[in-house]
Amino acid sequence: MSETDANTNAHIDVLLMTALPNFVMNGLQALYELHDNHHINDPAAFGRVRAMVGSDEAKIDAKLLATYPKVEIITIMGTKLDKIDVKAANSRGIKVTYTPEHSPQDAADLAFGLMISASRKITQADRFVRNLDWVEGEFPLTKTFSGLRLGLVGYGALGAELAQRAAGFNLKVSYHDMASDAACHLPFVKSIVDLAHEVDFLVVCKTSPAHHGPLINQAVLEALGSKGYLINVGHASWLDQAALIKTLQSKRIGGAALDVFPEEPRVAPEFKSLQNVLLTPHISASTQESRMAMGELLLANLHAHFEGRPLLTPWP
Repeated sequence: MSETDANTNAHIDVLLMTALPNFVMNGLQALYELHDNHHINDPAAFGRVRAMVGSDEAKIDAKLLATYPKVEIITIMGTKLDKIDVKAANSRGIKVTYTPEHSPQDAADLAFGLMISASRKITQADRFVRNLDWVEGEFPLTKTFSGLRLGLVGYGALGAELAQRAAGFNLKVSYHDMASDAACHLPFVKSIVDLAHEVDFLVVCKTSPAHHGPLINQAVLEALGSKGYLINVGHASWLDQAALIKTLQSKRIGGAALDVFPEEPRVAPEFKSLQNVLLTPHISASTQESRMAMGELLLANLHAHFEGRPLLTPWP
C-alpha cells in the first residue's frame, strides 16, 4: 500500500465489533479511524462508519446495520458467519468477506492427533499415570494406528491434507462428497453409510455450514459401529449431536473426538461425563502462524475494497 493510499484510508471510519489480535489492531489503527462498537465517543461516527471488522464471534444483524447507514463492507476473521445476517447485508449491497480454509494443514495435524489419541488412548493413559493406577497393574492394550482405514467426509483442502498425511501412516483412505472429485485419485464412496461401515475413522472435513441438516446421523453412526471412531474438525452443523450422544452413551461406536460444537463455547453437559469422547476447544486453527495469516487476509480484504480492487475472499 502506498503512502497516498494510507493517508486516504486514514479518513475512513471502521467499526471494531470484537477483539482482534494486537498485530491486526495495530494495522487497523495505523490506516483507519477505528471505533469500538461498545464505546463510541463520537456520535457523528454512526453516520461515517463504512466498514465493520471482527472475529466470527461478531454479532451483526439487520437492526445493528440500520444504525450505520454508510457501511459498505463487513470483514470477518474466521471461517463461519453464523452470527452475521448476510441476507440483510446483501439486501443493502454490503459486501462480506471471511478467511476460508486459512489453515487446513493445522486442522489436519489436529485431526491426526485426535485419531492417534483415540486409537492409543493417550489421554486415558495420562490419567492412569497421574492417578497412580499404574502401581496397581498394567494399562489395557490399545489398537495399532498404522494401517487402519480412514474415511473422509468431504474432499477439499482439508481432505487433501489429511490424505497426504495418511500415506505416512499407511492408512487406507476413501472419501464421500456431493460428487467425486476428478482430481482426487482416492476411492470415492457414493453412500456415506457405506463409507462409515468400511472405515475405522470417519473424519468430517467440511468446514462450511451444512445447508440441509446433519450428514452424520444415527444411520451413519450405527454403520460406523463399535470398531469405529468419529472425528469432527469441520463444522458442527454436519453432525447430529443428539444422535452422537445417544450412540456414545450406549457404546455403539468406539468413540469420538470433537473440536467443534453447535453453541460454542458452551458444550452439551452429557459429553463431560463420557469417557469415550475427546473434547478440544475449537483449536484446529489455533496456531500463531494461522492467526497471522487470518489477520493479514482480513486486512487485505479491507484494503482491497477501499482501493477499488477485487476482494480476495468474499462470502460465500
